[in-house]
Amino acid sequence: MTSTYTINYALRAHKRDPFIEFIKGMLMTPFVLHAKPIPPKGDSTDKDDISVDMDANVTRYCDILSSIEELINEHRIKELKGVPEQSRLKRLVPSVSTFHTELPLRKSFLLANAKHSIAARRFVPPSFNDIRRILNTAQILAIAPKLKLIT
Repeated sequence: MTSTYTINYALRAHKRDPFIEFIKGMLMTPFVLHAKPIPPKGDSTDKDDISVDMDANVTRYCDILSSIEELINEHRIKELKGVPEQSRLKRLVPSVSTFHTELPLRKSFLLANAKHSIAARRFVPPSFNDIRRILNTAQILAIAPKLKLIT
């Protein structure tokens, strides 16, 4: 039995994860401020300059993700002390919950960047799915030494 009531999902607001949106907002800074256009093929600009710019952009992304790692670690310590409302992350993202493991976001970003070239993009900022992939990989990296079997 079908319903005559239909929903246009393109017009409906989708549920967003505030923590991922926070990370996405933080990663917009290197994308917007430091993304430099690649010169046309006929220009005499050296290719080493372009690779230095991309390396600098990777460094900027890594610095931001390292800062977010520090926020997560501080939040975990405040959770263990029983005062999670005092963490800076809880003040920035009020709906953030408990983190059971450390998240190596920087290492996870470097793995994702090697495959998807996130830092080299000029027109497409890091997406919700890119950040979700980074968080998922960080979770796997955090629990991998303790695992014996995944099915």
